[in-house]
Amino acid sequence: MTTPPRRPVLNHVLIVKDRHGPKAYWLTAELYSLGRDPRNSIRIDSQYASRYHAILVKTESPSSPDGFTYQIIDGDIQGTPSTNGLYVRGQRVEFRDLEDGDEIQFGNDATATYSLQNKDLDEILATFENTQIVGL
Repeated sequence: MTTPPRRPVLNHVLIVKDRHGPKAYWLTAELYSLGRDPRNSIRIDSQYASRYHAILVKTESPSSPDGFTYQIIDGDIQGTPSTNGLYVRGQRVEFRDLEDGDEIQFGNDATATYSLQNKDLDEILATFENTQIVGL
């Protein structure tokens, strides 16, 4: 009996850059809330970010090497949109399946980059010099 080929293990990482400097979040959960309020899963320190600015939802993606990606949705879990909108790659979006390298903008002083890392942890950490690592 043959064993099916293993899918590559990818690390889904969100690198947030706000007034407190860069922070890297390893994404593993099914759902994350993002925004200015400290009760969010991922806090965005920006006066331009809404208290509950966006949510990240893990979704199936047959085109992704590990079978899933994260979709970002503008607003809170009840569907109330953010005040200043959500921008991915410079375009305003209500929702979008994220791809490696997508830059997300939360107003004019906070961004996040979605990154797929196919490396071991030591290699990844070496690329994030002066970055606070969150969620390991």
